This record gives sequence, C-alpha cells and structure tokens, in this order.
Amino acid sequence: MLVTSSPTALSDFETPFGEFNGLKRQGESIIQSDFPSLTHTILQMSKFEDNFVEESLDLLYDIDPGENACDEAESNSSEINFQKSRRKINRRDAARAAVNALLDETLEGRTVEVWTALRG
Repeated sequence: MLVTSSPTALSDFETPFGEFNGLKRQGESIIQSDFPSLTHTILQMSKFEDNFVEESLDLLYDIDPGENACDEAESNSSEINFQKSRRKINRRDAARAAVNALLDETLEGRTVEVWTALRG
C-alpha cells in the first residue's frame, strides 16, 4: 500500500531531489513496474483538511484516474483539475480509507484517488 497525495492536492514545487510531482510519479511507477510480484494499491489522497471537513463522511473513489481520460476530458482538463483541487478529506477518513483498501481485493493493482463527500 502506497499512500500519497493526489496530483491536484498540492501545488508542484522543487525539492533538493527534483520536482515534487515528478518524484511522486516515480515512486508510484517503481511500485507498479519494478516489483510485479508484489500486490499493491496506490491511494492518492485529496488535500487533508481537518478544520473545515467533518469526520466520518462518505468516502468517494476515482479508480484508475489516469486511464479514464478521453479527448473531450483533455480539452477541459483545466476545469477538471480545478474541480479535483477542491476535493478534501479529513485525516481520520484518510486513515479509514487506507484500512478499507487493505481489505478490499478489488483495489489490488490499482491507483485510486480518495476524497470525502460534502455534507449538505
């Protein structure tokens, strides 16, 4: 299980070892391609927000988000990325999602974006 940030959760920045999102993608690809005998799940968490996002909200998933792109989605990618950047999750719900993913065999070998529904 690799718990990481969603590509739109944090702004990209330079680290001493390279671009943050580039390093994150590299880590994800190592799990996927360099260790084919290991079962894995990559959870990409939305932005953590404990002050304004209630705990115990419904978990929402976008399974294999990179594989769902199509030509019309690419033309609206800035709007889609804006909507995805607004997704949030409470840290306790993120922990619950990680535990659920350990028990959910349908998520094996997949990349999953995780966030919570808003109440109301």
